[in-house]
Amino acid sequence: MRFPKRTLVLLSALCALVVVLGATAAGLYDYTPDELTGPEQPIEFNHQIHAGARPDGNLGIDCLYCHSAADKSQHATVPAVSVCLGCHNFIKEGRTEGSAGEIAKIHEYYGKGESIPWVKIHNLPEHVQFKHYRHVESGVACQTCHGSVEEMKRVYLTEDTRYTARSLYLPTAKLEMGWCMECHLESGAPDDCAACHH
Repeated sequence: MRFPKRTLVLLSALCALVVVLGATAAGLYDYTPDELTGPEQPIEFNHQIHAGARPDGNLGIDCLYCHSAADKSQHATVPAVSVCLGCHNFIKEGRTEGSAGEIAKIHEYYGKGESIPWVKIHNLPEHVQFKHYRHVESGVACQTCHGSVEEMKRVYLTEDTRYTARSLYLPTAKLEMGWCMECHLESGAPDDCAACHH
């Protein structure tokens, strides 16, 4: 089957456009292999730019600015769209290629009166209660449990496995009971079952 020359030119142009758009989207934040293990979010929010250290030219925003409930509540919560708009009413394009489209999504959610449906990364079983405010009050850094989020472009669950004498040299992975208990025992925090289970 032969196609007219005009059709071939249009198909070639369309293919080139798809390749260019695909390459642009793929290069949006150039994720590391570890970051690619994190879930795809509704907005490609770059923690490194927002929370990273200032000498690198990043903003250095404190975790509690966006996750404002962490020092008062059991849950850290994700920020309301209005918190994002506190800056992004004025900043319509970031310094990363493709950021204008991602920032536009914030305005779309706000315009619809919807929350941004972020995908939760740090999950605990339903029978476990983790009180963020108790940990913040005790001086536990967010990075202790969540990893160095300020260095991540896309947040992922960081691996942290410990082999301890108490667990008979069996591995305990981050956010598992043995991992949490080691920290509680080392720091003198409560080790009563009711402290974490309900």
